[in-house]
Amino acid sequence: MKAGDCFKTSALKVSSDEIVEFASLWDPQPFHLSDDAGKQTPFGGLIGSGLQSLCTMVKLGVESGFLTKDAIAGLSIENLRFRSPLRPEMHVYAEFAVKAARLSSKDPSRIIATIAAVLQEVGGSVIVTADLVNLYNDAPSGV
Repeated sequence: MKAGDCFKTSALKVSSDEIVEFASLWDPQPFHLSDDAGKQTPFGGLIGSGLQSLCTMVKLGVESGFLTKDAIAGLSIENLRFRSPLRPEMHVYAEFAVKAARLSSKDPSRIIATIAAVLQEVGGSVIVTADLVNLYNDAPSGV
């Protein structure tokens, strides 16, 4: 990981069943569990939890290998913003850009990287943005 590294993932389709399943386990608010309940809100129908949007973004980064290469741990999520709802049948992808990378003061063989992350609908709106602060092994020379 070094400042300037960028990556765009492939797309993933989010189904109604996945939205309801996630909500049933982790965020069981009515508008995440049924389209009828969602129609009673300003969203006009079933929407995914903001937490599911965040998890989807991380899933795409992990499955692509971008977030996991030499990864040790996540340290924080900063500037988390839910921009627009995750809706059934959306095709979404994630983009990652390393904003900064520095040697760890505790262990100079490790780096701390701040990664601007975005989950976006293909051809559409931004769903969630965040800065992921992660710890990585094998700091390259010249960080």
